[in-house]
Amino acid sequence: MMTAPCGRETVLLVSGDALRARQLAIALGGIPLRVDAVDAALDRLRAGGAAAGECVVVLDVADSAADVAAGPAGVEALVRLDPVPAVLVLLPDGQEDAAASLIAAGAQDALPAGDAAALRRAVAAARRRQARENRLRAALADAERAGGKAGGKAEDKSGGEAGGVSDTDVAVVEAALGPMLALTAAALESPLLPSQRDRLAAVKAAGSTLRATLSALHSTKPEKPTVETLTLGDLVAGMTAVAMETDDDRHFIGDAGSLRSLLVLLTAETGAELSLSLQMAGEAAELIVRRRGAPRLCPLALAAAGPQVRCLGGRLFADAGAGAAGNDGAGGWLTARIPVQLPSRGAAQPGALSVLLVEDNPIGRLVAAGFFKALGHVVTTAEDGAQGVAAATERRFDLIVMDVQMPVMDGHEASRAIRALPGEAGRVPIVALTAGTDAGDDAQCRAAGMNDCLHKPLTMDRLCAVLERLFPGRAAPGR
Repeated sequence: MMTAPCGRETVLLVSGDALRARQLAIALGGIPLRVDAVDAALDRLRAGGAAAGECVVVLDVADSAADVAAGPAGVEALVRLDPVPAVLVLLPDGQEDAAASLIAAGAQDALPAGDAAALRRAVAAARRRQARENRLRAALADAERAGGKAGGKAEDKSGGEAGGVSDTDVAVVEAALGPMLALTAAALESPLLPSQRDRLAAVKAAGSTLRATLSALHSTKPEKPTVETLTLGDLVAGMTAVAMETDDDRHFIGDAGSLRSLLVLLTAETGAELSLSLQMAGEAAELIVRRRGAPRLCPLALAAAGPQVRCLGGRLFADAGAGAAGNDGAGGWLTARIPVQLPSRGAAQPGALSVLLVEDNPIGRLVAAGFFKALGHVVTTAEDGAQGVAAATERRFDLIVMDVQMPVMDGHEASRAIRALPGEAGRVPIVALTAGTDAGDDAQCRAAGMNDCLHKPLTMDRLCAVLERLFPGRAAPGR
């Protein structure tokens, strides 16, 4: 019997049958290491150190029914090792029903001892799965170390003061969550009992929702509120799985950026559904957001969206979905009630323009939107070119003001995409908002399909001059 520890890409056979060992050598295309008992295999694997995590153990219980009965205990002992080897079990003919208990104990597969082709496939699959899991464990360990360092820095910086969640905190959690979800997906590819598969599927669903929520958190911290005059249609432009219970053309005033971030958080879960309504009460109004998703994920959505709702001055609570459109009693319901303002009477003046402002900088967006509103126009905002294209596709605007330098999709690319839209949507006037100052910059904007250019820093005089060129007499409606 060989005495070398189990190493890289090695098969360790646990079998007292020398003849079957020779047959397996032929099946595997080489002579595997062999020991007679599980205790000897444990000693060899411990001696192998980290390399034991790259070893495939083939546990042969094909000699008798007694060996089959003792198999789960042997598998459990092997998979308690750290690192964990991959364990395959060879069964005698007619004992296939025992596979479930062996897999429940931690075996990756259990197969008939006489099927050489199946064994080769199982060993190859176990090696691939192990290599991926080893990479993922290494990534998870790196994330944990990074989390410890980031936590120490945050504690030093805050001096123990309780504060909000930082971008660093979110990034650390995302870094750890990726490997965890990948390990879960890898486990789901293994033979599992139905109850095990259901539990892992629930972990994967919750993890996916958490990852989407963390991603959405990046956009929930605007430097200043972006207060705009909106409709429900403006608010959900480009979003799916959102229904409107009331007319979408009634105007209200709210923090557009924070409201959209809230909707992103509430739809982060795959399959979640939202419905919006605007409830009027004299001069006041409330935006009602109802969400239905998987009941087991309702507490996660409640915890993630609660702070955002409170920042908007609203309330978020779980309920039974009473009175919600389409309620069939299924799913977990959340309801957010957020106070919003109503425009003053006569605010929507005749001749006012419907303007789509596409600007990634929150301060620049606030300033430009303020200029347009001071002139009596209605403004909808988007934070990058891709959002701008989605909004221009969803509804008709009189004018699009497009920043040139933006993430995701820049202004030139977004303008070309809008010009490719059919009908009136592709002919809407587009004005570049650019820091460029020479004729070449302006020429590039016009080549992309823009009609005019506004040069930064934006001033009211420059804006009025461009509006007068494009919409004579409508720069300041009603004045």
